[in-house]
Amino acid sequence: MIGVLLKKQVAEVWRGYFYDAKENKARSRLSTAVRFLLFVLLMVVLIGGIFTALALFLCQPLTSVGMGWMYFVVMGMVAVLLGAFGSIFNGYAGLYLAKDNDLLLSMPVPPDAILVARLLNVYLLGLMYAGIVCAPALIVYWATVPCDASIVLAGLLWTFLVSALVLVLSCALGWVVARISLKLKDKGLVSAIAAVILLAAYWVFCSQIYAALSDLTANAAAYGAQMRESAAVLYCFGRAAEGDWPSLLAMAAVIGAAFAVVWVVLSRTFLHTVTATGAQGKATYREKAMRQKSPSRALLAKELQRLMSSANYMLNCSLGTVLLPLLGGLLLWKGGEYVELFDEVFAGAPGTASVLLCAAACMLAVMNDMVVPSVSLEGGNLWLARSLPVSTWRILQSKLRLQVALTAAPLLLCSLCMVFVLRASLAESLLLLLVPQLFVLLYAHLGLALGLLWPNLKWTDETAPVKQSMAVVLAMVAGWVCGLALVVVWLWQGWHVGAVPYLVVIAALAALACAGIRLWLRSSGCRRFEAL
Repeated sequence: MIGVLLKKQVAEVWRGYFYDAKENKARSRLSTAVRFLLFVLLMVVLIGGIFTALALFLCQPLTSVGMGWMYFVVMGMVAVLLGAFGSIFNGYAGLYLAKDNDLLLSMPVPPDAILVARLLNVYLLGLMYAGIVCAPALIVYWATVPCDASIVLAGLLWTFLVSALVLVLSCALGWVVARISLKLKDKGLVSAIAAVILLAAYWVFCSQIYAALSDLTANAAAYGAQMRESAAVLYCFGRAAEGDWPSLLAMAAVIGAAFAVVWVVLSRTFLHTVTATGAQGKATYREKAMRQKSPSRALLAKELQRLMSSANYMLNCSLGTVLLPLLGGLLLWKGGEYVELFDEVFAGAPGTASVLLCAAACMLAVMNDMVVPSVSLEGGNLWLARSLPVSTWRILQSKLRLQVALTAAPLLLCSLCMVFVLRASLAESLLLLLVPQLFVLLYAHLGLALGLLWPNLKWTDETAPVKQSMAVVLAMVAGWVCGLALVVVWLWQGWHVGAVPYLVVIAALAALACAGIRLWLRSSGCRRFEAL
């Protein structure tokens, strides 16, 4: 029974490689082979190559001073972090949010068998993520240090124990997420916030990792002595991979005990969690006056509600709302150093720092492209929007206003920080505030036009219009090309006229292009929307 269920789980994971849900047919052998080839290139060549380089960077310096155990502590912790990061949401979704929960529970299948099969699926995915780190670490170590069969066997068992630790963490964190989700109504917003926090943590980790590793290799002996005294568990963790069997057995006992606790908790709460309906608002009647909204406000509220209801939509199309204030904060923190560097490098072209920072803000605003898939996301419900007693142009305006509203304010904050750091003249400062706002208007109108020209209303997964549509790709490429052109033209000939006249020309061109696209939207664009 467990084998059949596990086979079903694995088939669902790899289903997208063999079956095209959009076309409702099996993929060709060539298409399947290409997809698997790309997957291997990504996981083995690219990601595996990165961790192989990390292993080569650490192994020789640490093993040469007898600190091979610290090498495995670092690589093992990286494997645990990557495995937990890669499978935490799979642990939550795979255990509790599977679409066939009701079907399986209605069959004569023991709930424990379902849980075991799903845990094995989570374990295999965690093993894949952890193995991407552990395999290069072991191979580099075996090639650097003389090893016998006992050390090789211990290293292989250490890899499986690391993946078991990933399973424990994934299940524990997935269980916590599941329990919290039962108390929440707006799961999409919470998922988006959690993903942004994880991305921020990952960025901070990546920005600090090189300095930390360099410091570790330079002071390995001092850190090793401190760790052996105050963190014996980590010392045991590293020694296990070197072939110290007592440490390996102790590690297996600790992880086994932790998994036993996780199993007891999951087996006792699994059935209740997967059958719970989550937080439900208690219906109570309260008499209150109805507030009438104008058609424009009602349509804007509808578009905002659609955005906030989908974590996928928010994360892929409104990340600029978060990143633009962060850029402003970075400018206040380190902007003075960047401005001085630009002034030194481009001493013969005054105003270059202003143009470069303005272009950077505009290119970051491209991360907000929620207007592009907004037409496609209507999908099968497009008739609802067309049946409303409002004009087609007003419907399209609401899509434009959502993007402008969520981009203009954070971009203005970023521009104010830019002006504060640059301390430019009044005319230049006003243009630095105006040009990015005109770029937002232009990009919003261009995105809506592309969304009308290449709509996708027959999607089965909203990932298709949000991430994989031609309109989204063209819009982002066009936005980045415009930002790069702003810099290239300035460095080529624009600096001869000065920053203020150059930005005036850019503002005029952006305003004219925006007006032209707006005229097309009000005529041909409305007709295309009505013909969908």
